[in-house]
Amino acid sequence: MEFPTLGEHCQYENCNQTDFLPLQCKCGKVFCRVHFNDHCLSGQCELAPKPREFELKNDDQIFRCSSNGCRKGNLHEMLCNKCNKHYCIEHRFHPSCPEIDDETMAAKIEQFEAPRRQFQEANKYLQEKITENIRKALQSSAKVKTASKIHLMRIKQKALGLKSVAASQRVYFAIKKPINMEPKHVKIVQDIDNINIIESVTLDPDLKDTVPVFVCSKWSLGRAIDSICDTCNIKNDNNKMGDIKLRLFRQLDGYCISPLKMEVIIEELIAKEILLEGDKLVIEYISTDVINKLDDNTHIFLS
Repeated sequence: MEFPTLGEHCQYENCNQTDFLPLQCKCGKVFCRVHFNDHCLSGQCELAPKPREFELKNDDQIFRCSSNGCRKGNLHEMLCNKCNKHYCIEHRFHPSCPEIDDETMAAKIEQFEAPRRQFQEANKYLQEKITENIRKALQSSAKVKTASKIHLMRIKQKALGLKSVAASQRVYFAIKKPINMEPKHVKIVQDIDNINIIESVTLDPDLKDTVPVFVCSKWSLGRAIDSICDTCNIKNDNNKMGDIKLRLFRQLDGYCISPLKMEVIIEELIAKEILLEGDKLVIEYISTDVINKLDDNTHIFLS
């Protein structure tokens, strides 16, 4: 036998066969699937589970909706208080009952719709307050991380990406897609003193017109851009000869994330805080000629 320790022997009298998925009674004895029922029905074991009778409803016991053209059925009957006919949830307040006038019908519909409308209004107010709090938090660089965490919670709810990426390795961003394929104007900065101070910049925390995505923290920046383009349906010719290339920018200050080195790993960018999980990022086309003129000490910003 290839796996002598796998499974257990049935303890039913004269059986003793090995079962790889045995069933154990509360009395401690182990049985195969066939003899477990025999043990429970024998009446000799007080701890054995008692058999229960199930009566499945047949088609005649399914209550069909009385609304014309509706084929839905329910296991529980829901009778109209006026005409005493059964209707499904969707047609619960049906206009066909002659004993319900328009005013009564409107009142019942309002009673049904009011909780849903109240929830939508409350949720809209909550989202507006969250957005307002993020905007206030981003007036100083010390609070950028806190705001990004709030962004992150909102992004995770609808994020798209490659499903094979393990949950523990996913990092989330909100991506703003390019409007067209025209190369965008950029500002080239070689003197670090000319870079804007973070406190002078504010972030628009609204997620409108963005696509929530996730990428793998172990990927290179180049592969992450490729995945974002696939997810967001963005034309990507980075691996071809051409006049334009796609690059990733922070919405916060327009800073281009590693314009030359596409092999840098995402988790390294996060460790250096060049990226923060939950950031709103902008992906844009820029001229290949601009990239060819850059060196390792040059920074570029969207102008």
